[in-house]
Amino acid sequence: MDQIWRRLDSTDVADFYHRDVVGHHDSPRGSDQLGYDDIVHRLDFDRQTFTDPVYEIADLISGDDRFAIRFYYSATLISTGDRYGSEAAYFYHLRGGKIAEFWLLANVDFDYKE
Repeated sequence: MDQIWRRLDSTDVADFYHRDVVGHHDSPRGSDQLGYDDIVHRLDFDRQTFTDPVYEIADLISGDDRFAIRFYYSATLISTGDRYGSEAAYFYHLRGGKIAEFWLLANVDFDYKE
């Protein structure tokens, strides 16, 4: 996970996510169901939009087939040079060592499918 999200690199997404992964993202805009292609798109969008990403892990909890991570994220917007920041929590269910389903909670509303 670290190798794709810290580098904002979608190349190795298949090493960590099942092709039939289901993601859940609830926000004030409503609920989005996300899939594999949305994850790839998000990474590609972020790579073009942000630089200098920093992840500060606040909590990490794991079990046999699941884990949760809460973290602070910041990065510089390439277009303006402004620093962007958010806090997020992801809850993951695993199948065969890869992510099969996840839930996202964040303090900033964003469109995962931008």
